[in-house]
Amino acid sequence: MEALSADLARIAVEVEKMSLFAGARPVSAEDIAALVPDARASTIFALVGTLGRRDRSHSLEILDTLFRDGEYLPLALAFLSAQFRAALVAREASLRSPQQIQGHFAKMGVQMWGSRAEQVFQTVSKFSKPQLERAMELVFQADRDLRSARPDDRIIMEQFILQLTA
Repeated sequence: MEALSADLARIAVEVEKMSLFAGARPVSAEDIAALVPDARASTIFALVGTLGRRDRSHSLEILDTLFRDGEYLPLALAFLSAQFRAALVAREASLRSPQQIQGHFAKMGVQMWGSRAEQVFQTVSKFSKPQLERAMELVFQADRDLRSARPDDRIIMEQFILQLTA
């Protein structure tokens, strides 16, 4: 959906292509990334998801893919910042399910996909309030460091991931 901008005609073509490619076996995220045009963009969302779950090893693997593909990393930090802010709101409102999160944000006038509410819920379940506040500080520091004169963006992002998932 994300990689194809919810274009139903393109999705139908890609689903058909996947069924021919995969045959009887399940289609993996790697298959989609390899075969669907623009699926790399969803890799940033995968990084946000793995960091929200505090999955260090998978986050570092995705970061490696992003670097090889030449992705713009401040964009990933922007998505992470939004996720941590939403998780902080959900924690402060004592929301206990993705449905409650989605409903709460809808009442505030913020539309949220179910999958996004699930990601926020996973983040709330993995981070305490002080950890979420610290995560926001780490996002700020990494964003600042990426914008300054620096030797290597990869080192900044790896340090960010290591601190966030510690």
